[in-house]
Amino acid sequence: MLRVDDHNDLSVSTPFIANAPPPPKKDGAQRSRDSFVADTALKLEQLQATVRLLTRDVGQLAGKVAELHEASAQENRAYLYQQNEKRSREGKLDEVVRGFRDLKARLDRMEARSGGDYHAYNSFEAVSRKLAEMEKAQEATRRVGHGDTIRACLLAAAMLAAAGIIGASLMLSGGSI
Repeated sequence: MLRVDDHNDLSVSTPFIANAPPPPKKDGAQRSRDSFVADTALKLEQLQATVRLLTRDVGQLAGKVAELHEASAQENRAYLYQQNEKRSREGKLDEVVRGFRDLKARLDRMEARSGGDYHAYNSFEAVSRKLAEMEKAQEATRRVGHGDTIRACLLAAAMLAAAGIIGASLMLSGGSI
């Protein structure tokens, strides 16, 4: 079995074969065996070179995979950050929409006759005019309230005066009705 990690065990030095003295004349079987051993040694050397190249390529690929993994992790962090920001913006927008709906409902209650048509109030000047109208109406209501109070006081004073006059006349006439 070949082990990729331990390629020193498989190494056969070709210089040893190349620098060896010429072998003595041998018979045909010995020459074919020597030729087979030399071819096998050469093929093993080529196999070791191929394994070294493949090992280097695998190392480079492992580095590239690590870079891709880091890049994907960074992209994932950026995506999560964007999603959190999007959720935050949507939450703030929902809160603003809720506030505007509440404000519209309050305005509808304040001015029921408008029917929710606020297109006339599209500038600060129009809003200012409407607020001035509302202040005038409020002031008129206060004045009416003060007038009613004064009238009630005058009525009470008149009734007291009438009661005083009736009481005085009863006392002067002798007390019988």
